[in-house]
Amino acid sequence: MRPSPCLALPLLTSLLLAACQPVLPDVAAPDGGTRPLKHAHNDYEHARPLLDALAQGFESVEADVWLDGADVGVSHGGAPFKGSLRALYLEPLAARVATQGSVLDGGRPFFLWLDLKQGDERLRALLVEQLAAFPSLFTQLRDDGAPTPGPVTVLLTGDAAAKGALAARPGPRPYAQDSNVYRPDDPPADARWTAYALSYGAFFSWNGVGSPPAAQVRQLENLVNGAHAKGRTLRLFGCPETKPWWRLARSAGVDFVGGDDLAGIAAVFAE
Repeated sequence: MRPSPCLALPLLTSLLLAACQPVLPDVAAPDGGTRPLKHAHNDYEHARPLLDALAQGFESVEADVWLDGADVGVSHGGAPFKGSLRALYLEPLAARVATQGSVLDGGRPFFLWLDLKQGDERLRALLVEQLAAFPSLFTQLRDDGAPTPGPVTVLLTGDAAAKGALAARPGPRPYAQDSNVYRPDDPPADARWTAYALSYGAFFSWNGVGSPPAAQVRQLENLVNGAHAKGRTLRLFGCPETKPWWRLARSAGVDFVGGDDLAGIAAVFAE
């Protein structure tokens, strides 16, 4: 009996995806550990943007930003917007720091990822202007010296040209950029480029159910160790929304363990 084409298609798709994924070279873990953080992907989609994540102890949130007339709007696909960057994130974070001295209890670090959905120069100018309105809120990065720590560290992701242009501005800057591409021969981190945000599907085919294949575990370890050896943090997006994946990511040292299910991620970190 011949197998159904419909049954064979998922297997064929999985094999084709796996064939396209690079096999990363073995990299030993660098000295010093890492403390994985909980990351709220597309945080603005929750009932209470920022506040729901903070209530569950998340140390990192992500907002997609667009040009909205003369303002910076937050949404997944442009208008209609969930609100403005200033109203949803900048002002509440500043108010929280003014009240308690930090975003999180104990002065733990907090990260605000801004996903630049457009390369528009006006969006870049507005971001610079709005972040500059809160000079003591953000970590300031310098090309010729140590950073000045602040309660919030901003990481730019998304449009490669836009975040590159912002990172090329003279320091001090209240942000650094990530890269959505990882190469084993990438240069070491500097004050402009401090993180990776990579597509899960570009490196992994495991669906997050059951036990991960040993080869996939080693692939993850090599990706984590490679990023850390360069002095950069690692975030993965498009990941399975499952507890087995979050457990593996946490144990492997992925710096930002993210997803949309805040309660599920928080439960894994509470284990």
